[in-house]
Amino acid sequence: MLATAWAASGCDANPFDPTQQPQVVVTAGAGRSSTVVVSWQPAGAQLVRVYRGATAGDGYTPGLVWSIAATSANSLTSGVIYGTASPTGGQTDVPAKALVPGETYTVQVTRRDPKGSGDGFTNTKNSYIGTASFIVPVP
Repeated sequence: MLATAWAASGCDANPFDPTQQPQVVVTAGAGRSSTVVVSWQPAGAQLVRVYRGATAGDGYTPGLVWSIAATSANSLTSGVIYGTASPTGGQTDVPAKALVPGETYTVQVTRRDPKGSGDGFTNTKNSYIGTASFIVPVP
């Protein structure tokens, strides 16, 4: 019974905080501009991945067309341009593939829990993931 009470109290140590969920916005250039900009709030992210199709993938799947990772906790800066090789606060994980006009893509932004911790025995970290789909404009 003591173990059950300890486990239950550990779960309440860091409840899921919906305000940390990334709200993702994708701006895809029209006409001659093929620039795609990925932005999110709250600021900072751990991973930004772009998948081919209307849903996000799960890790390194064949549909992954670009991935960038933070160099420290949530250090990726919002407003990143698709294909940037050295984004502010991060590095390329999977080099960008060419986007196809008229095709649908989904962006997945992952944030680390800024309030969580883990000491090897307990983990009070939550994952915060936001997604947004977009269609590459036809020139």
